[in-house]
Amino acid sequence: MIFILLINILVFSLYEQIKQKNAQIAELKLQSQRDADSAEYYRTLSEQDKQQKVLIHDIKKHLNAIADLNEHHETDKIAAYLTQVLGSPELQHSVRVCDNDLLNSLICRYQKICLMKKIAFHIDIRSKCIDFVSYDDLSILFGNLMDNAVESAEKMAVNPFIELSVFRRENTNMTIISLINSCRVNPIDKDGNLARTKKTNPQFHGFGVKSIANVVKRYNGEMTFYYDDPSKTFHMIMMLRNPDDYIYRH
Repeated sequence: MIFILLINILVFSLYEQIKQKNAQIAELKLQSQRDADSAEYYRTLSEQDKQQKVLIHDIKKHLNAIADLNEHHETDKIAAYLTQVLGSPELQHSVRVCDNDLLNSLICRYQKICLMKKIAFHIDIRSKCIDFVSYDDLSILFGNLMDNAVESAEKMAVNPFIELSVFRRENTNMTIISLINSCRVNPIDKDGNLARTKKTNPQFHGFGVKSIANVVKRYNGEMTFYYDDPSKTFHMIMMLRNPDDYIYRH
C-alpha cells in the first residue's frame, strides 16, 4: 500500500509538472502571437503614414480636379469629391518624431495615449541610430517598453511623465535606449526582479519584459534597470549592438 501510495504521489507530481509546462508553452505561444500582431499593426500604421505623404504630394491634383468641376458647375460632384478626400484616413493628424517610419508610427500612437491620460511624454530619438533593428523587433521592443511605462506612469497622482531617449554612442556600434517613467512604488523585488503587475490579461504577465530581453539578446546587447525612490522614477537602459557597424577609434 505504501508503494502504491508513493507511485500515486509520483504520478500526480509528474502530472502537475506536465500541466505547468504545457501552460507555460501556451503562454509563450500567446505572447509570440501578440508580438506578431503588434508588428503587423505598426507596419500598417507606417504604410498609412506613407500614403498620407503621397496624398499631400498630390493635393495639387485634387485642387485642379475640383477647379475643373467648378468650371462646369458640377456642384454635386464637387461635394462628393470633397467628402471622399476629406474622409480619407491619410488626412488624419500626423507627427514626425523620428526618421524610422515604423518607430515613428508606434511612438505617435503612444503620444496620443499619453495625451489622453495626461502623461507628459518627452522624446529624443536621434537620426539613423536604430535602423539596423528589424521592424518586428522594433515593435516588440518599444511596444512592450511603452506599455509598461504608461501603465506605471498613469498611477501617479501628480505630474506623471515618460522620457524616451535613443541615441548612438559616439565612435562605437552601440545604440543606447533610455526610458524613464514616473513610478509610485518600487517594482523591483528583493531578488532584483520586476515584481508582478496587475495586467488586464494575467496570462501575459512577465512576458513583456521577457520579450524585451529577448530582443536585446538578439543584438548582443545588455539591459539594466533600477528604481530611484526620491524622484519616484523607474529607469530602464538598454544597449544594442549594430552587427554591420564596427567603427572603433582609439
